[in-house]
Amino acid sequence: MLRKKATAAACLGLILLVCWHGAKANPPQGALPRFTEEREAAALFFVKKNLPELLAFFEQLKKDTPAQYRREISEVFQVTEILADMSEDAERHGLELKIWTAENKARLLVAKLATPSEDERKKVQGQLQDLAKHLVNLDMEFFELKADQLEKELGETRDELVKIRENRDKQVKDRYDALVEQVHKRKK
Repeated sequence: MLRKKATAAACLGLILLVCWHGAKANPPQGALPRFTEEREAAALFFVKKNLPELLAFFEQLKKDTPAQYRREISEVFQVTEILADMSEDAERHGLELKIWTAENKARLLVAKLATPSEDERKKVQGQLQDLAKHLVNLDMEFFELKADQLEKELGETRDELVKIRENRDKQVKDRYDALVEQVHKRKK
């Protein structure tokens, strides 16, 4: 019985790392939103929709360590806010959500490594290996997307630079006229 409790405590301790440790969109530490029932409901809905296996751990955490539960729920809520801010970029949003889900599935599996069964540990290690491969593929996908976005932005910037160079004299005149106009407005 004592070993079972120690294993459960170890699992729970590892789960405390679960919420949002994605390499791409980490929320700032110490800047968590205040815990409210509404935010708790939103966070739990998000978890239920995207990683329902995590719900049992939150239920246990709520019973055992309410303060830590509130912190973890606040972190999940913050993730929902970060993802909501990305909603206009559907590709980035989807990719970040996949990364969050995969990383947290991996952390759930890591907690299962504490099991006393050798067969179960080997099974979990195989699943972790698959998830590690999946995460590396998601990292590649993320950096490909980022590179594409930066190339597009660089192209747009170069186009603007060409326009300015081609119309330099007009740009100088327009800027001069705007500065003079500011002086006239201040005198009035």
